[in-house]
This record gives sequence, structure tokens and C-alpha cells, in this order.
Amino acid sequence: MGYYPVFLDLQARDCLVIGGGKVATEKVRALLDAGARVTVIAPEATERIQHWHQQGVLHWVRRRCQPEDMHGRFLVIAATDDPALHRQLYEWAHSQNHLFNAVDEPEHCNFITPAIASSGPVQIAVSTSGCSPLLAQRLRDQIRHQILSEAIGLLAQFLGERRALVKKHMTGYERRQRFWQKVLDSGVPELLERNQQEQAHTVFMNLVREETSSGYGDR
Repeated sequence: MGYYPVFLDLQARDCLVIGGGKVATEKVRALLDAGARVTVIAPEATERIQHWHQQGVLHWVRRRCQPEDMHGRFLVIAATDDPALHRQLYEWAHSQNHLFNAVDEPEHCNFITPAIASSGPVQIAVSTSGCSPLLAQRLRDQIRHQILSEAIGLLAQFLGERRALVKKHMTGYERRQRFWQKVLDSGVPELLERNQQEQAHTVFMNLVREETSSGYGDR
């Protein structure tokens, strides 16, 4: 089965996690990190979920889940030890076009979650299309240790903070792409790796002035 990879904006969206164990806690943490409004439905919950509930970070409903609990939810994750419940919930969610994931049961999912390696705003998602989550995790760890670094995250943040400036001074997608290529091929990445942010900004602004005074226009 093929999947369409996508990053979801969950900021302030209502999401539901069914289950209160260790795996559910990991799913809840990821949703909270993405800015989602999280409800947990489970008869029992880990101390961490209880603490989040007490702090008002999420809402915990202490009972078993019913299909109608998914009404109005943008995304639902089921993480219980009850395959029959997962199947029932999936059938209902599928009929209502809800995003639904049952942990470790790809046959009861209409989306799967990849293994994520991150550095600052940079996120690299690794998926085996549900064939082997453990292999995806190992590949993620290799990427995290061999490719990603704190400097990569700093570079991404540096570039992101200057996107509006570049868009203001350079019209045309292709022109901007050529400019960003120049930035990445310049000394900016190395300067940021050495934590020389002021020097990196100077080089960047020189490239902007060079580009905007070139008279090339929007080729």
C-alpha cells in the first residue's frame, strides 16, 4: 500500500487519544508538542497523563470510549489492548471521514505516523509504509546521529526568519529558489555552525544586495 506523506497543522485542533497507557502517553506527548487540544478517554491513565490533566494541559475522561466520542475530532488515535474496540472505532471513523490511527494495526488506520528525527524546525519523517516500525525507528536514529545536528536546526531557523524579507525584494518563485541556492552554497551555513550569527547575517545581506541590484528581474 502506498501512502501520501504530509505534515499536519494541529495547532489548536481537537484531537482524541483512546487509551491511557505508556504508548498512549507517547502519542499524547507528540500531539501536545504539535499544539493540539487533546482529550484522553480511558478508565485508567499513567501518572504523566494524570499530571497533564491536573495541570489543565489536556482533558482526561475516565471511562471507556464510545464511537460518538469521536464526533467533531480532527484526529483520533486508539492505543488500547482491545483490537475489537479498535475495529469498531475505525469503521465508524472511516464512515465519517475522520483521521484515525490504531497503534500497530495498519489495517485499522487511514493514516500512519512516521518515525521522526528533528533538529529545531527541521523534521525528517521515516516510514516503511507500516511494514516495520522498528526498521523505521532504526533509520531515524541513524539520521539523527549521522546527519542532523544543532547547526542544521539553527540554519533552518536563520533561513525561516528571512523568508519574508526575500519574498519582499524578489518576486517570482524561480528567482527566489536560485537565491536560496546561493545562500546554501555560501559561507552562511559554516558561519552558523561556528555560532557566528552576525557574520552570517552580513554575508546574507550582501547576497540580497547583490541579487536585487543585478537587474535580472523575474526570470
